[in-house]
Amino acid sequence: MLGEGMAAYDDFAWFYDRYWNEEFHGLSFPILERIWLARLPERAAILDVCCGTGYLAGMLLARGHSVTGIDCSPVMIEYARENQPAAEFHVADATRFQLPARFDAAVSTFDSVNHFLTPKHLQAAFRNIAAALTSGALFAFDVLLEDAYQTNWGQSFALVRDDHVLTITGSGFDFRSRKARCTITMFRLLAGVWQRSDVTIHERCYTGKEISHALEQAGFGEILCYDAGDLGMCGQLGEGRTFFVATR
Repeated sequence: MLGEGMAAYDDFAWFYDRYWNEEFHGLSFPILERIWLARLPERAAILDVCCGTGYLAGMLLARGHSVTGIDCSPVMIEYARENQPAAEFHVADATRFQLPARFDAAVSTFDSVNHFLTPKHLQAAFRNIAAALTSGALFAFDVLLEDAYQTNWGQSFALVRDDHVLTITGSGFDFRSRKARCTITMFRLLAGVWQRSDVTIHERCYTGKEISHALEQAGFGEILCYDAGDLGMCGQLGEGRTFFVATR
């Protein structure tokens, strides 16, 4: 959902695959096992929405499930196919995709839902996910609520290595638009030449009530929510983060 040029996608996907996957999913996967995976049938067919470079797909495959992942970034999907050849991956926008109703469960992690920047897009994504699920299937995802944007979003971060550099600069949270923005600047030393690319990431802050309403409108029934901190996801990644599990 970044909406940037292919060069920016290439570099961002490389950094994402190398640095972000393991840290986040190392903390979030035990939560998913507790609130979602334990309720799935064996060898479930799982839809991974906004799958990134396939790290979560690999963890699900290791539990004996089959995985189909979608992401709007072709480069993320290239990495995913290379990382997890046993899974199936498609380049697709979550607000527009269509798949047959054959999945026993769906999942979307790392505040991907916050990248749907309007209620219309949020409802479209939930509606498409619901249409791809069998009756009784469980959809699990995490979102950042306002506390996260109030505390951590404006902070800056830098990563410096001999052959690559990344900086993240947050612009803070706009309470009127309910949107936040951060700029990622990346440098990589390739074939002896430093190459730079920039990407701006936008997210929207929804309330729990807005999320629940969009799920209900899409046809989901029982909706459960869990504070990440209460389930042991401590530190900056857990602050202001809530996990939802909704039943189709």
